[in-house]
Amino acid sequence: MRHFKAQGFGSVYKIALDEVLNSPTYETEPRGMKIREITNAFLEFDPSYPMYENERRSSQFKYIGAELLWYFTGRKDTEFITKFAKFWDQIKNKDGTVNSAYGNLLFKEFNLHGKTEWEWAFDKLTEDKDTRQAVVHFNKPNHKWDGNKDFVCTLSGTFQIRENKLNFKVHMRSNDMVLGTATDVAFFCLLQQQMLSLLKPTYPDLELGSYIHEVDSLHIYERHFDLVEGMLKSDFVDVAFPEFSIDLINHRGIAHHRLSEMVEEIMTKKVMKVQKDGILEWIRTQINT
Repeated sequence: MRHFKAQGFGSVYKIALDEVLNSPTYETEPRGMKIREITNAFLEFDPSYPMYENERRSSQFKYIGAELLWYFTGRKDTEFITKFAKFWDQIKNKDGTVNSAYGNLLFKEFNLHGKTEWEWAFDKLTEDKDTRQAVVHFNKPNHKWDGNKDFVCTLSGTFQIRENKLNFKVHMRSNDMVLGTATDVAFFCLLQQQMLSLLKPTYPDLELGSYIHEVDSLHIYERHFDLVEGMLKSDFVDVAFPEFSIDLINHRGIAHHRLSEMVEEIMTKKVMKVQKDGILEWIRTQINT
C-alpha cells in the first residue's frame, strides 16, 4: 500500500505519476496491453482543488465541463457525451447506454425500497452525524455479464463526518492515470462539495474535509509513458472550481433545471445563455472553448 498526500490534486497527482512510472509495484499486461501499476494506492488531498494545469497536459477542462452536465443530469445514453469523447461509443451496450454513467447510478437508479444511492447517503448523514452507513455504490451485481465492455471501475464511495468535517473516500478497482484519474477526481470532489452544501441547513458549521482516492490498480499504459515523462518535467498547479451559489442537484438527486437546459442548448447547437452562478458559468465557458 502506498499513500500519497499533498495540498491539492495537481500536487498529489505529480507525486503519484512519478511513482507509478518510475517505481511501480508491478508491470503487467491485462488484455495484452503493458502497464506499470501500483496496487492499493491512496491519493489524499483537499477537494477544494480537484484539477491542475501543466505545460504538457492539464486537466481536460472542456471534457470535464461536459461530463459534469452529463453526470448531474443523470443521463446514461451516449448521444450527448460522445460529442466530447468518442470512446463512449466504443463501450456502449446494445441499447445505446453505458454502465459507467455515474450520475445515473447515483441519482436515477432506485433500490427495492425506493431510494437512490445519493438519497440514501444524504438521509444517513442527516439522521446521524456520526454514521458509518453513508455509502454509495457504483459497480453493481448486474454489471457482471460476459461480453460487458464497460465494467464499472468505481466500486463505492463513503461519506463521513468527523471532527465537524465532511470527508469522502472513493474506492476504485482500476484507474488509468492518464485518461481516467483526473476526470474522475474532478467529479467526485465536486460531488463532495455538493453534499456539503446540502448538509449546511442541518449542520451550519460543517466544513469540507479531505478527499481520498483509493485504487486497487493505479496504472499507466505503455503508450503513455513518454507523455507522462514529459508532464513530470513541468510544474503541476492546483486548480479549484469556482464557488457555486445554487445546488446542481437537491438531496433527492433532482438536477437544477438549468443543467438540462444547457444540455439541450448543446444538442440543438444553440448559443448557450450566460449563467449567473460561478460553476454554471465555468461549465459554459469550458464547453464553448
